[in-house]
Amino acid sequence: MQLAEDVIERLWFGDENPELSHFEASQSMTATMAVATGLKPFSEIARQALAVVNQPEPSMRKLCAVIETDTALTSRVLRVANSSLYRARGQIRDISEAATRLGLRHVSDIITALASMGLFADETGIGARFRSHCTSVGAIARVIETEWHGRPVQNAFLCGLLHDIGKLLIMQAREFDYTLLSFETLNQADTVNVYERGQNGFDHAVLGAHVVAQWGLPSDVAEVVAWHHQPGRAYETGGKVGFGVATVRIANALEYQIWKDLAVDEGFVEELVLSGDAAYLGLTATWFVAAWPKFVGALQESAYCFS
Repeated sequence: MQLAEDVIERLWFGDENPELSHFEASQSMTATMAVATGLKPFSEIARQALAVVNQPEPSMRKLCAVIETDTALTSRVLRVANSSLYRARGQIRDISEAATRLGLRHVSDIITALASMGLFADETGIGARFRSHCTSVGAIARVIETEWHGRPVQNAFLCGLLHDIGKLLIMQAREFDYTLLSFETLNQADTVNVYERGQNGFDHAVLGAHVVAQWGLPSDVAEVVAWHHQPGRAYETGGKVGFGVATVRIANALEYQIWKDLAVDEGFVEELVLSGDAAYLGLTATWFVAAWPKFVGALQESAYCFS
């Protein structure tokens, strides 16, 4: 299987000696990707919807026609569209109204979320926790996107939703046994990827980015997924990737914290503000405390939307 070319591959491997590990890691990742994506391929309807939205002049009529061929998908899209995640004023009754009021991109995001998480709906235990983490980080990232008054963060929801999809793919291919890791390791940032690289030569971020690019999602989403454990490189690159990685890393930290305790922890907030991620976006402790109820609400709502 040819690796996706949408993301600059040479920046994905952050090893101290990338020349030594690149070939073996690429071969291992290609094999894992083939197995994982072969077991449960991405929804054809989702592919068609993305193709419509990615046209130079996307057609609302064509998008609605694609979605409405699947009544179950239509129902689930409306469920999410009417949730507090999208704060619709008044009930949205059909796909055409959803596209008009939310916009084609947001409807496409919802379809992608439902399709991607639907691949792993049967996961239990650690897999269920990974899936919940993905949807919650996506929802929290959307809050950051809508509440932050700095430069707009594009595709924040998708970046957050898909940042750890590589873990689910690795589980599906049975290429790493996450049960060997401690509870603490599994529920903190920038740790699991180290163990994955140690065994397989690549991590979930790299694998996930390849699959995201293969699905035809925007290249900046794939790059954010690829680099969310390499913030230094992302911030040096700047632009959409820098803002996206900072948003995902903050949403990631918030999800882990809120999962432990719904109440604001001032010590945690202070530590987060001092991190390079919050500093990159210029977020303050006051901003985090004010937005905290929305973060909690987004996490709880995501469980309802994507269960």
